[in-house]
Amino acid sequence: MKTLYTIILLIFLGYFDLYSQVGISTGEAQPDPSAILDVNSTSKGFLLPRMTYDERNAIVNPAEGLIVFCTDCGLDATGTLCVFTGSVWYTFNLCKINAPDPDNNLAFPPTIIWKWNSVSDATGYKWSNSNDLLSAIDMGSDTLKIESGITIDTLYTRYVWAYNDCGYSTSVSLTQSTNDSWVCGDTVSISHIAGVVAPVNKTVAYNTVSNIPGEPTKCWITKNLGADQQASSVNDVSELSAGWYWQFNRKQGYKHDGVTRTPATTWIVSITESSNWTSANDPCNIELGDAWRVPTQLEWYNVDNTGGWLSSTNAYASLLKLHTAGYLSESNGSLILRGFYGSYWSSTQYSNNAYGYQLFFFSGNCGPANYLKPTGSSVRCIKNP
Repeated sequence: MKTLYTIILLIFLGYFDLYSQVGISTGEAQPDPSAILDVNSTSKGFLLPRMTYDERNAIVNPAEGLIVFCTDCGLDATGTLCVFTGSVWYTFNLCKINAPDPDNNLAFPPTIIWKWNSVSDATGYKWSNSNDLLSAIDMGSDTLKIESGITIDTLYTRYVWAYNDCGYSTSVSLTQSTNDSWVCGDTVSISHIAGVVAPVNKTVAYNTVSNIPGEPTKCWITKNLGADQQASSVNDVSELSAGWYWQFNRKQGYKHDGVTRTPATTWIVSITESSNWTSANDPCNIELGDAWRVPTQLEWYNVDNTGGWLSSTNAYASLLKLHTAGYLSESNGSLILRGFYGSYWSSTQYSNNAYGYQLFFFSGNCGPANYLKPTGSSVRCIKNP
């Protein structure tokens, strides 16, 4: 009786044409002219008959094109759509992709490095500052996103989706607080991403220290930028302790394992410009955050002079643990005298535009020096209190 009343009501409302169409709508939408049945809703779905494998197979003389949802016909007895072709039942592979799990983010205002774990069958990921897939940024296969312009004492929420040929996962929310609790002496953990600054991908934890004689209020990292570890001795020759090398006022860093320089790009053999090291090219500023920078020539002079450094032994005996990481030749970028000479850039150029100031030391001397700007030297980062 309910069905009859429904049909009568539909006829009365003008949604049912006995000779052509049926329209079912939560509003007043008319059926589309191309459809015999048009179900229209913005809040509810169309529900197929649900049955088990045995119930589906018990249907007598199923019509070609008959569709049901079988609750245990899929892989691992999961549900799937089934269509009868006139001779056999076909099932659709209703594949899906799982959402990624959040990883530990890294927050160094004004930067947050958002991180998530990879999904085994994902071909890519999307990231957004709102829960809106359409406006999300396609990250490709990357599982992190570096976001700048972050302020302190703020709670941020971001969203990530995984995707593959099955479509998109549900979103996962990533949250990170940026409270201003960091003090010198804490660790700075950085995920370096290979590109225009870092030569390779790696995550490095930098210890920090203050109260250095000559510059007691400044905060310093205690190993070279790009180094995996603090030098074990003044003459440590390992690449892990050496870190990376830079040419003056150039942001591209170089790794050298003793045989190969990375990146193996054409070496810049001439730099003649009237400029100190700019913040836009400062690898400390770019990699560690806005407060960090390459030390000035005066700051290197102050720690060398006040500390009474007369040789590489004195530089290593300090809290900074400076060591003889060598340098890269200004003419071709080859590694020179690792384990014998220490060569650390300042951000100050020498009066001649082709030279920049360094702190230079070896077994018999330690002090300021000027070197050709194409020389590849170590960098040690500093920040004001």
